[in-house]
Amino acid sequence: YRWGNQGSFRKGYDLSQLGFSSNFLSQLPEKDVLNFPRIAVSPFTSLQGNAAVGNWGGLIHSLDAGFTKLQGKHSIKFGFGGRLTRESSNIHTFDVMPYFHFASTYANGPYNTSSAPTMGGEIASFLFGLPSTSSYVSKTASYADQEIYTGLYVQDDINLTRKLTLNLGVRWEYETPVTERYNRSVAGFAFDQVSPIAAQAQANYAAGTQIPELPASAFKVMGGLTFAGLNGNPRGKWIGEKNNFMPRVGLAYQLRPTTILRAGYGIFYDSIGINGYNSIQTGFSTTTPVQVSMDSGLTYIASTANPFPNGLIQPLGAAGGLSTNLGQAVSFYARNRKNPYNQRWSFGVQHLLPGQLKFEATYVGNRGTRLQVGRSLNVLPQKYLSKSLVRDQATINYLSQVFPNPFYGTNSIYGKNISRQGLLLPYPQFGGVSVTEPIGYSWYHALQAGVERRFSKGFMFMMNYTFSRSMDATAFLNASDPMPYESLSTQDRPHRLVISGIWELPFGRKRHFGANMPSALNFFAGGWQLNGVVQRQSGPALEWGDVWTLFTGDSTKVGLSKNERNVDRWFNTDAGFNKVSTQQLASNVRYSPWRFSNLRADGQARWDFSIFKNFLIQEKLTVQYRAEIVNAWNHPNLLTPDMTPTSSTFGMVTSQDATRTWVMSLKLSF
Repeated sequence: YRWGNQGSFRKGYDLSQLGFSSNFLSQLPEKDVLNFPRIAVSPFTSLQGNAAVGNWGGLIHSLDAGFTKLQGKHSIKFGFGGRLTRESSNIHTFDVMPYFHFASTYANGPYNTSSAPTMGGEIASFLFGLPSTSSYVSKTASYADQEIYTGLYVQDDINLTRKLTLNLGVRWEYETPVTERYNRSVAGFAFDQVSPIAAQAQANYAAGTQIPELPASAFKVMGGLTFAGLNGNPRGKWIGEKNNFMPRVGLAYQLRPTTILRAGYGIFYDSIGINGYNSIQTGFSTTTPVQVSMDSGLTYIASTANPFPNGLIQPLGAAGGLSTNLGQAVSFYARNRKNPYNQRWSFGVQHLLPGQLKFEATYVGNRGTRLQVGRSLNVLPQKYLSKSLVRDQATINYLSQVFPNPFYGTNSIYGKNISRQGLLLPYPQFGGVSVTEPIGYSWYHALQAGVERRFSKGFMFMMNYTFSRSMDATAFLNASDPMPYESLSTQDRPHRLVISGIWELPFGRKRHFGANMPSALNFFAGGWQLNGVVQRQSGPALEWGDVWTLFTGDSTKVGLSKNERNVDRWFNTDAGFNKVSTQQLASNVRYSPWRFSNLRADGQARWDFSIFKNFLIQEKLTVQYRAEIVNAWNHPNLLTPDMTPTSSTFGMVTSQDATRTWVMSLKLSF
């Protein structure tokens, strides 16, 4: 069982001191749980971090049984594993801490289709008190999720000969779909059902909105969320698989007295349950966005003083039906959702060297299948996007041209105007429609080599090196693409070296120095152990926006050598990047990739040390003292540079990983 309580030392802040209207304050929870708002004005650091309040808890019941049967050359193991997992939460973040984000939306010019100013647009919006529609206040529901896991396995270790051992096994697992105790969750999306606002919206469209690409007869308002346990929907979020069998095979062959060959293959399923995915509670939880203008900035009806003049959207739960979250984003899990799985295989050799050293070299491969990927369904068909290799202002103007909004008047969230692009979406009544689908995949190949000195005479040493390549397809280059884009993985680190060691200091009884040390002195001076870990690792591949289409230079000159790059110029920003904000691409099909193997952020270089000692107080009472230092030499491990060409800090590194940290602790064991 595990539980927690989240709070903030800042709660109880009187928001009336910031000039908010009484109308806004009356819609928020009681004063004693309120926090200072989170205010984000790029490129500055937010004034407030996330400060959640509430409680959460988790409970796991497990039953495991394992058996072993020895028969001749066979060692047969079989067993069962069962687990009931429950998780509940009543955490509130932006219920008690309003979020205000200031963008350059109302500072663009001279036209609404003009690109954002290079700098200062966000500050202007902040000074005018005009937050973007990314600003909001939430009403968050509690949840109590549950899943049941069942696993069966059998494995046979067969000593075929004195030198050859074969391992054969199979495992079966079933993970029930996640359910919420009171069905406070989304079940899916009703693609074929007419929206409750369709009749009025279609009448409005036919009366005056029509655009040539979409005749009145083709203007449809379909779809909306469905809910668990309602109208024939099951309580579970997806169907669940019952055929997840995982074969495993391995062998070990003693080639020579000091040399062993090993190989193996296996399938391993991953969880899609509570540990990674909770109930989607749209409708039971609501988000009210700030809408300072309903007519694209001609007039303003709200500001930071009174950001929600029409009040906050109240949760209706499943009663909201297909009208739930109109004008905003909705998401759901695919009914045919399946567990992702990995196929892993390896082949290696182990050899015992003189001096109690063990050398090992192994090839390791991995293929991930049915990885979970978020797909956006409410996207503009690619035929309307520009395929130009330069900024296509005509297409931008065409798609952003505004028309009378046929949804205006059907719900208070809709403004008077809507763009042509908004009308051409498959589900124009929603801001976004996304689904989690098992369509991703990945692959990994690595050479892993290591040397180990087994623990002897108070000393152990280990060194491991990995040379690898990791690729995946877990996101879309263009939202309308049929399949995820194959790319270098964000987890790709070609080189990784780890050196570690343990040294029992030779002081105290039964040690080299002070073997006959008095008990009182040995209590403090003897039995100390020193540990050390050195890590060196390649940095991640830099992730680029759609900048290479406009690139006019020599791409081989973008990367800089180790001696040339620094925090102010991590790569050659003058190699041919287009930095003019008015020439940046928009409303276009993307062709350029995300990442390149030769253009990377800073790697990791860390030396970590720890020292500890066990103090025997009584026979059944021990106290352990531990002191640790992380990044002992305080080496600056830099994070990713600014990757936006129009930014004044393009190519600069403005942040770094954790600096040197000391940790000291005492642990009592009895």
